[in-house]
Parts: sequence; C-alpha cells; structure tokens
Amino acid sequence: MIIAQGHDLEQQFGANTLFKNVTFSIDSNARIGLVGPNGVGKTTLLKIMTGEQEPTHGEFTVNKGVDVGYIAQENALDENKTIWDEMESVFTPLIMEGKKLVHMQEQIADHPEDQELLKQYDQKQFNFEQKGGYTYQSDIKSILNGFKFPEDTWQKKIGSLSGGEKTRLAFVKLLLRKPALLLLDEPTNYLDLDTLDWLEGFLKNYSGAILVVSHDQYFLDHLATQIFELQFGKLTPFKGNYSAYVMQRKQRDKDQEAAYEKQQAEIKKDEEFIQKNLVRATTTKRAQSRRKKLEKIDRIKPPKHKSKVRIHFRSERPSGKEVLIFKDLTIGYPEKTMVSDISFQVNKEDRVAIIGPNGIGKSTLLKTIMKQLKPKGGSIKYGASLDIGYYDQELQGLDPSKTVLDIVWDRHKTMPERDVRSILASFLFTAKDIDKIVGQLSGGQKARLTLTVLSLEHDNFLLMDEPTNHLDIEAKEVLEKALKDFDGTLLFVSHDRYFINQLANKIVSVRDGHAKIYDGNYSYYLDEKAKQAAVTQTENENTEPVKEVSKQKLSYQEQKQRDSQKRKLQRAIDQAEKKIEELEEKEKEIQNEMANPEIASNFDKLGPLQEKLDDVQKQLDVANNEWEKAIEELDNFE
Repeated sequence: MIIAQGHDLEQQFGANTLFKNVTFSIDSNARIGLVGPNGVGKTTLLKIMTGEQEPTHGEFTVNKGVDVGYIAQENALDENKTIWDEMESVFTPLIMEGKKLVHMQEQIADHPEDQELLKQYDQKQFNFEQKGGYTYQSDIKSILNGFKFPEDTWQKKIGSLSGGEKTRLAFVKLLLRKPALLLLDEPTNYLDLDTLDWLEGFLKNYSGAILVVSHDQYFLDHLATQIFELQFGKLTPFKGNYSAYVMQRKQRDKDQEAAYEKQQAEIKKDEEFIQKNLVRATTTKRAQSRRKKLEKIDRIKPPKHKSKVRIHFRSERPSGKEVLIFKDLTIGYPEKTMVSDISFQVNKEDRVAIIGPNGIGKSTLLKTIMKQLKPKGGSIKYGASLDIGYYDQELQGLDPSKTVLDIVWDRHKTMPERDVRSILASFLFTAKDIDKIVGQLSGGQKARLTLTVLSLEHDNFLLMDEPTNHLDIEAKEVLEKALKDFDGTLLFVSHDRYFINQLANKIVSVRDGHAKIYDGNYSYYLDEKAKQAAVTQTENENTEPVKEVSKQKLSYQEQKQRDSQKRKLQRAIDQAEKKIEELEEKEKEIQNEMANPEIASNFDKLGPLQEKLDDVQKQLDVANNEWEKAIEELDNFE
C-alpha cells in the first residue's frame, strides 16, 4: 500500500534549480536508499518530505494518520531529564492509558456485576497490550543497549552527555517512536561496527517504511530493496540493493554510450554528405532534406555518470618484503594502557584493516607507528626502505592559515603552477577554491586536499585513519579503486564495512584491550566470528548423546563408562524435574499475587510482576526442553 507520494517536485534557490520533475511513491514496507553526490539536494528533499521546507513547485503528500519521523526533529532533548525519563516520555500517551486501566480496575472492584464495564475493560486492556503497554520498558532497554547506553548510564542527566552521545540518544528516541515512515539522513555516521550491525538487524525487522540517505554502501546493500538516485536535477528509481544499482547504472551508462556513439557516427556521416552535396545542383534537394532531418533529430547525450574525481597513488621506490613486525606491543598513554600484547606482521602489498569500537585504541596504534606516541611495552620493527604517508582523520596536517594552492606548493616548490592547479582540479578544486584558506574549507574539501597532498608524496606505505569520512559515495568509490591499484602497502582504520570488504586481506580486531588477527576481508571476519560463537554455544550445551551400542559387545571399561553416562543423565532428569517444580510453584505464586485486588488495581505493581512472570515462564520452557532432551537421550540406552 502506498503511504506517501512526491509529485512533480521542484526546488529552486535563486536562479539555480536543484532538482525538478521529481515524482515517486513510498510503500508501507519500503526500504529505500537515496543516493547521489554531495550538494544535489538529498537533505533538501527529506526536509520537503517532513514539511520543514516548501518546494518551489509540486507537492509531497502523506496518507492520513501516517507519522513521519526524521532524526533532525528529535534533537530537542530535555537536558534536565535523565536518559531513562526522556526515553520513557515517548510513551506518555501509553502510560496515561495504563493509568486509565488502573482506574477502571478500581471501578470493577466496586461494581463487579457491571458487565458493560468489564467488556470495555477487556477491549482497552487488549488494545493496551497490542500497543506494547507491557513491553515498552523492554524496548527502551533493548535499544539503549544497542546504542551503547548500558544500564549504569540510564539515570544520567542528558545535559551531562557529550554531543555525540546526545546525537545517538536522539536516534534512540526516534526509533522508540516507531513512525510509519522513518526518514534517516546519514544514520551510520560515527557509529562503531557493533552498533552498525545491531542497527541493521533492528531496521530489517522494522514494521514501517524507511527512506535513508547514506554513503555507507554496505549498509545500503543489507537494508535497501530500492535505490533512488538523485543526480543532475532528476530522480531515477532502481530495483534492488546498492550493488544491484551500481550494476544497473553501469549497464545504463554503457547502453547510453553505445547509442550516443552510434548516433554521432550517423550525424557525422550525414554532415559529410550535406557538405559535399549541398552545392551540387543534382544533389542539393537531397542534401537540404538530409539537413532538415538532422535539425529535427532528438540528440542523445553522452552519459554524465563519469566521476570527475581522479585519485592515483604510486610509490617512488619499492619497500622490503617485511613492512612492520609487532611483537608483544602495548600501546596507550602514560596514565592509561589501551591495547596489550599486539603481535602480527604486515608484509609488502598487504591491505590491513584495523576495526573495533570507538575509543578502543585504533588511532592510538597508528600514532604509535608514526612515533607520535611511545610504545608502553614490546616492540615495532620497521622494514627496509619504508616511506610512510599518514592520513589523519582529524585532518590536522593542514595549516588552517594557508591557501589550498600554498598547501601543495610548500611541499613541491619546483612544480609549475599550471601542474598544481591541474592536480587540484582533478580533486574537484575550482579556481575559486584554490585561493581559499584551509580554515574556510568544508570537511569534504579538507579530506580531498589531504588526499591530494598524500598522492603527490609517492610513499610506499600508507597509514590511513578513517579515510572515507567526509567523502560522498562517488569519491569513496574512486578512492577505493586508487587504493586497490596502489603498488605499495596499506594499513587503515575504518568503520566503513563496504570499504573494508573491498580492500582488506587482513583484519585486526581490537576489543577488550587485545588485538586478534583474521586473514581475510570483512565477510571472512564475520564468518569466523559466527563459527566461534557456534563453537562456544556447542561447548556450553549438555554432553553429547551417547550412541546406541550392543551391551554384549562392550568391554568392562566401556560398560563402566556407559553406566556412568546413564547415571549422569538420570541426575540431569531429576534436577530438571526439581527445577520444573520450583518454577511452577513460582509461576503460581506470581499469578496469585497478580490476582490480588490491591495489585490488580495498581498498574505500577502489575507491570513488573508481568515481566517477572514472563521471565519465569521462559525459564520453565527451557527446563522442560532440557528434561525432554535428557529423557530422549536416556531412552537411547535401552
């Protein structure tokens, strides 16, 4: 079912048209990725969809009763409230309904014979339960934990949180609202890999429609089933995820290129005919007819979707086969150790990705390699003939008082100005940009300038800290190809899973103060993690069933072992039965307590008891399953 539509939308700013003739529809279960270069109007389109901005022409309509949620609208957090109270405020109407139910319970206690009142109560209680009246607190806990707000932070005042924490908390509040149409603008920015994996899982099961602007191709691959491309002033829909979109886009451009070249060949042929035959009396009419036809032809334009950014990395000289060897390395600061016992080797032409939660010590490792920090223990052995280039995610290597042109010229004084301007132009710096001082540049421009400088150094070993931050998808794809083609070695920190997956041949996972090495890309790392989790689960399960064996063929030792196993299973059955009896008794006690008129009329007491009852019933299911499993295994001995 279509829940929202954009019809003939146009947005102008002065004499400039950002986009026009934009028409689309959104289904109730849509998963749409909105992509396009920076500055084409993606955020503007979202603002039109929220009603925050009026289009110059056209309209965006939403079905009656459809709630539209947008992350920017949720930033007004109450600084004086605790995290928990602010999140609970999302459910204020539901909490009020709960209080009304309590009042009705009191009325029923006074008038138990009132059948109409009982009927109304049953209906309201059913609606209350359907809306999550008994589970909303669990939802709050789940999403707060998913966004790395553990229980010991829930009573913190919002005013005491950092800017990044407030941004994440605003996201939590939006997800708790569960709007029918969820609009997300770069939701994966500044989230670590664990939170990204959690968010993906949550959004896959989201009950409403989602439209997301993102530069995270991995996120779009795993969430989107449609891609809207906003580029060159128009919106083009594609079916499938991001990878499917890239293939379709390339095929479209290839077909357009072929059609363009074919038409150009025909036009050239016609123009040559006209030029030769227009002045000849015998062929003038044919030439004039051909010219009229040529004037009316609908000319095919060449494909526009060719990246203007050009990035190349090449080394001046080869390094040795061994680039870095870490042996029992411990890193950190005088007052704090970040990571201990790091031991692995980086070889020539390796592509090593360092991953892990924010603040765990990834950037600290790069700074230690760059000798900006001293190791706290162990050693780093540097290979022969190393020329190290460093990309700092804070972009601190640029002097904010210098012009773009001078930043390059200071490092390459003999390079002709024409060449410097040409190189900067390949990184999308216009003539006006080149004369700007660094302090006036945007984050994306600073990132491209840092890459410009790095590409001119011709180092054979690149250390890069979050190189895709501030870059749009187009620039990221160009950087990814440049690093694939690089003839040196790469060690990089990133939370961009697509980027990691395309480049890395080794993963260094930093977690809980230690580093673990995986010989593969990000998909391999996830597979290995899943295998490890499965092994752990298996180890925690009960003893494996004993195979059926004929008693006559068993040795004394085998029979003794078999009898011991039977006794062990019998003990497991006895313990399970005892546990089942205890849990059934607890279940009965809680149900009796809930039936108490004083409790039944007090929602604040009833809610926690309901959670307690749910927990006991889950334990009872587990205990029954264990009992049945043990009985089945014991039967195999008979």
